[in-house]
Amino acid sequence: MALILAAWTHAAPADHASASFETGTAGAILTVPGRTLAQGKIVVGIGMQFIDFDELGDAQLEAAGAADRDVHSVARLLAVSANMAYGITRNLTVGLSLPYVERQDVREAHHDMGMGEAELAGDASGPGDLRLFGQYRFYQGNAGDAALIAGVKLPTGRTGERELEGSLFEAEQQPGTGSRDPFLGIGWNHGWGRTGLSANVLYTFAGEGTQQTDLGDIFNYNLALSYRVFFPAGGHDHHAHAHGLGVVDYVDAVLELNGDHRERAEISGFREENTGGHTVYLSPGARIGLAHRWSVFASVGVPLASRLNGLQADPAYRVIGGISRAF
Repeated sequence: MALILAAWTHAAPADHASASFETGTAGAILTVPGRTLAQGKIVVGIGMQFIDFDELGDAQLEAAGAADRDVHSVARLLAVSANMAYGITRNLTVGLSLPYVERQDVREAHHDMGMGEAELAGDASGPGDLRLFGQYRFYQGNAGDAALIAGVKLPTGRTGERELEGSLFEAEQQPGTGSRDPFLGIGWNHGWGRTGLSANVLYTFAGEGTQQTDLGDIFNYNLALSYRVFFPAGGHDHHAHAHGLGVVDYVDAVLELNGDHRERAEISGFREENTGGHTVYLSPGARIGLAHRWSVFASVGVPLASRLNGLQADPAYRVIGGISRAF
């Protein structure tokens, strides 16, 4: 089976991608299961997250600028990652992920001579931070699989992107964070014939990075229900890889609940009121296994709740997709 770490950046949830792990065989898309790679297996792949936002209007930004509040709005976010993972043993998988991040049409509130202005800052794009992770399966039995997940995000991403007028984008709009952030969590999965259930929690300890900014700790939680709607003869088991005679090995329908809670950012020790919050997505999707080695997946996330701190642009919808190949 294939385990890869997809795109991951963090700060205020409104305009940052969510933490995710990609399982290349069956079931969940964002939810991290307890299964690990078979010993000696390698997987490579590409993952993508696209988020479209309900942008803040000029009047909102002008009012925020007049009140000298630090507020920004982003039209779209695209995060694409190249990923690789390796099964050291049947219970231990390690991997890495290198993302490319682009925030489009960043607009900011400005205060000038007692008046507020809405100003177009431009696009911020570039390489993101390298992520290294490990997954250790400590249980495999009648109750399914359970694994510890741990890793670190390294400050390798670009932090010098500039606005149209030449000043630096703020730290939370930069492709890289400049911080070294460890993360720790647990994943679980279980299957009953065609049906699979998986869940995970993941906590990230954010450190201080570029521009003396701490972008805030992150708590992710996910729950996924999947159902195998197609399989060749002998491939009905949700945990098994179906070795059929055709090109399509299996088709899984997936329904996920994805939660993302983030603390407010701090700059030089001062808390930023218009950052952080809690977002919950309902994400239907599908995964297709092809030619015994390929996995293609996609989902569309609709926000069930978006309780962001202060004034921020709410996400309108999220699209996740990708492809991986096992060797």
